[in-house]
Amino acid sequence: MQLAFVSPGCAICCQVFSVFGVIFLLILGFLFTAEVEELTGSTEDPVNPKDVGRACFLAAAIYGGFFLCCSCQQVVRRNDNRRARRL
Repeated sequence: MQLAFVSPGCAICCQVFSVFGVIFLLILGFLFTAEVEELTGSTEDPVNPKDVGRACFLAAAIYGGFFLCCSCQQVVRRNDNRRARRL
């Protein structure tokens, strides 16, 4: 049974994008939760910025899950390569 279902290049790309996504969404979440004037001062901005901040935190958690999944794929690939060298 093959546990690695993502190629090594795709896993690395997903890890890099996930790290930047988590950082960016955490910053946005903190800014919306603090109701920074530049993000909440216009008539076209969200009615409840704290809900938007929570949504950003949830999205950051999802990106964190993708990072963990791709990290596990890297570990599985590394172990498969070691096992193949022994044979």
